Amino acid sequence: MPQTSLSTIMRTRSYQWAAAITALLALTGLLTGKLEGAIIAAVFSVLLFMNSLFEKHRPQEKEQQRKLRRSPWTHVTTLFLASVTLLSALYSEFSASSWSFILPMLLFFFYPLKTAVIAVAVYSLCLLIIVTQLSESVEKLALLINYLLCLSLTAGFVYLREVKDQQLKPLRRTDNLTQASIKERLNDDLAKEIQRSEREGTELTVMALAIDERGFNQVDEADHDVLLSKLGHLLHENLRAFDSYYRWKDHEFLIVFPYTNTQDGMKTAEKLRLIAKDSLSDSKRPITVSIGTASLNVGDSAESMLNKSLSALKQAQKRGHNRTRSYVDSDASENSATQSAPTSAASDSDH
Repeated sequence: MPQTSLSTIMRTRSYQWAAAITALLALTGLLTGKLEGAIIAAVFSVLLFMNSLFEKHRPQEKEQQRKLRRSPWTHVTTLFLASVTLLSALYSEFSASSWSFILPMLLFFFYPLKTAVIAVAVYSLCLLIIVTQLSESVEKLALLINYLLCLSLTAGFVYLREVKDQQLKPLRRTDNLTQASIKERLNDDLAKEIQRSEREGTELTVMALAIDERGFNQVDEADHDVLLSKLGHLLHENLRAFDSYYRWKDHEFLIVFPYTNTQDGMKTAEKLRLIAKDSLSDSKRPITVSIGTASLNVGDSAESMLNKSLSALKQAQKRGHNRTRSYVDSDASENSATQSAPTSAASDSDH
């Protein structure tokens, strides 16, 4: 089963189980005459169930796109629980304060770490002000102590999760957002490909691809990751099984093409440029990419091939974006990187 499908199923089932347990709490409150608690639990159960439906029936998306485009029911659920618990802390006759204990845990489940930390800090500050400044009840002080205890336990679990994540990070080979291989692997992988090409006498081409700044800057910052995820998926779908691609910088990628000469590399680059333009652009803003390629020559190392492909990319961007450019060694490399005549040492496709 694909990782995205498995993650979606697990998240959906988590919502469903939480909704079922909360519904049981609502029924228990109703049977014991605790009407306010029963109503809160029932509404919370419905909101959790709506989250599960959204996860189950939303369009098929890559996992990172799912994380970025969160369910609107997530925000509704958070606001509902925060409002209910703060009102309960403010008015002693409104007995739902104990629900505040689970809010930090839900926030860390719903949102990315940075967002969750900010939300928990704001909520905790509001609760602290209400309990210490606006309430004289001893029970409310006990509530605050219990809340801080639960918050400490939640923070401990989150900290352990982050530590484990950092420990496993060196073992990962792919970037979570784009599914491209991480840049730390590139030099070693490319060096091995160069050795293989020299041993077998085959061609090798390296391609540097970047989203053009003029299109990237027109996209809202909140949508940058969605755009990068789409580009990563596009590369995955249009490269051969033995090609490899790496996330180099924020919106730059380096691609290694075994058994590919300069001419074929330029054809592939042009194909990717056109596909990217059609797939990433919309009616409001054109999104284009520029590409530079460099083929293996005698004496080349991983570092020199990377520098040549990045140099060709830089020249393509200087010439107006939405272009492909090939770097070819010459004694006057600076001149060859800027010439555009058919007889020059660098070849260029302008569009």
